[in-house]
Amino acid sequence: MSDSRRVIEELRGEMSQVDAELVKLLDRRAKLAKKIGVARKDAPNAPIAERAAMIELAATSSGDMPENGLREILGRIHAECLALEVPVPVAYAGPEGGRGDAAARSRFGVASSYVRTDDATLAFEEVTQKRAQFAIVPLETRTDGPVQSTILALMASDLRIVSCFEVAENLDLVSRTGTVAGLDKIYAMPSDHAASAKFLAETASGARVLDVRSPSAGAERAVEDGAAAAVVSRGMAELYKLSVVKSGVRDGGDERVRYAIVGARPSARTGSDLTALALSVADSPGALHEVLKQFAERGINLTKIQSRPAAGEAWAYLFFIEVKGHVTDRNLVSALEEVKRLAKFYRVLGSYQAP
Repeated sequence: MSDSRRVIEELRGEMSQVDAELVKLLDRRAKLAKKIGVARKDAPNAPIAERAAMIELAATSSGDMPENGLREILGRIHAECLALEVPVPVAYAGPEGGRGDAAARSRFGVASSYVRTDDATLAFEEVTQKRAQFAIVPLETRTDGPVQSTILALMASDLRIVSCFEVAENLDLVSRTGTVAGLDKIYAMPSDHAASAKFLAETASGARVLDVRSPSAGAERAVEDGAAAAVVSRGMAELYKLSVVKSGVRDGGDERVRYAIVGARPSARTGSDLTALALSVADSPGALHEVLKQFAERGINLTKIQSRPAAGEAWAYLFFIEVKGHVTDRNLVSALEEVKRLAKFYRVLGSYQAP
């Protein structure tokens, strides 16, 4: 045996020992989560803010493990242990097995229960009626900015954003065989077909693309038919025991989406918070400037301001604004009192820990 081969085998043996230690540590963390769950039965609200503190651990790494990958691993560990500690019903907007479903499970783990709804308004209704503790809805995308339907639903609701998180979303082509050879049909939602049209035309041009109502429906067809594949949200192959033919098939690469966790109880102050609000102003010179001046005069930094046409009003605009600070901070309370007085319409959408 060569020296290099012997060294590699020794290192792999050491790596296996580390893997065994990791399993023991994860089991220990899971046991602690279950004990916490028993101790906090009288206070069942999920401690969603704790995730950020755990992910900050990634910054303490030596750097040998890539930080983005480490953050993802720590986030998943938190989600699964949170579900053991406080399994909660969670509503999400979108099809079963779709991006909203995947985003919800990434935050609340497999042990929680999930309620599928068609849109943000219906997801909020599940929380209002106490059939769910939280709703997960898309708040903003890299491509299109604030999601208008979510902002409008928040404006019409008494619920508040309590946390936000970002997801890099993509699509996978999956099948039983894991190869394009022999494929004669591919199942995809119309929107996912459009997002991966160039890839499908170049890679699987001999297969027909057939519409399905959800990624789950497409995956089920691929399970049943060895000559079929499906375009599904990243990570669904494992759920349906399918093989990945090609990962990351969106023609434009990853789509960055910021999701909001929405609940009935406002979030507590963390010392590193953001507050989101929606407002409109009168159609007069300097109206928006006067509103924004209230933040500047109190040393409050605006991290985001974007406009969208207001529904039902020609040439009127709704502004989505994000500022540093918690809605209970003294300077922000003072600023918002003046903004409310000056704005034509005004609504605080929630405060949440900054990423």
